[in-house]
Amino acid sequence: MSGPIDEATFDRLVEMTGGELDFVDELVDTYLEEADGQVTALRAALERDDQEALIRAAHSLKSGSLNVGALELGEACRGLEEGLRQGRIADAQELVTDIAAGFAEARTALLGERERRAPL
Repeated sequence: MSGPIDEATFDRLVEMTGGELDFVDELVDTYLEEADGQVTALRAALERDDQEALIRAAHSLKSGSLNVGALELGEACRGLEEGLRQGRIADAQELVTDIAAGFAEARTALLGERERRAPL
């Protein structure tokens, strides 16, 4: 696995589950569902100019992303969250767009990993 998902972090997730790949799939599915909701929440908060909702959604997406190995996405969320907390909101639109694109890449990579190890 390469690109938007850090292989070492994902491997640690597999190790933490005792190699139970069905459980890993459940964790990834939960992440994808929740992350999709957080990206939607980011966009909605941006439209409403709701800084607190942006911070909450960025924080939640950051945590889940770091756990599954989407490190670049997690760091982008951290940047948005910290920037908003420091009053830097001018680039929020661009960051949310980048985060949405990063999530799409992470989703593709995670689902691709599942397909790669699926029996033929």
